[in-house]
Amino acid sequence: MLQIAGKVINVFTVDGGKDADGKEFAEKYKVQLLGDVAMPNGDIKHDLMDLTVDDLGLWSGLQGKNIAIEVGAFAPAKNSIVYFVRKGSKPQLQGVA
Repeated sequence: MLQIAGKVINVFTVDGGKDADGKEFAEKYKVQLLGDVAMPNGDIKHDLMDLTVDDLGLWSGLQGKNIAIEVGAFAPAKNSIVYFVRKGSKPQLQGVA
């Protein structure tokens, strides 16, 4: 299991439509997380990541809050990693006592 943590910056919907071949596709729900990535030299880089989610209702009240979410990952090409939210994963608030 992998877990990504970051601040929820934005929650939005990407409209459905037709691709270049005329095949229809459904709308998608997206969440943007801002997180820190450790660099090989020890520096920290802020990185904005878009994740596709199944239900915006779980995310709508989390904008501006720090969360963690279980993700999966795969490498479709050299030097490229794609992250996805695992089915059934729910965002967990971070830093709450």
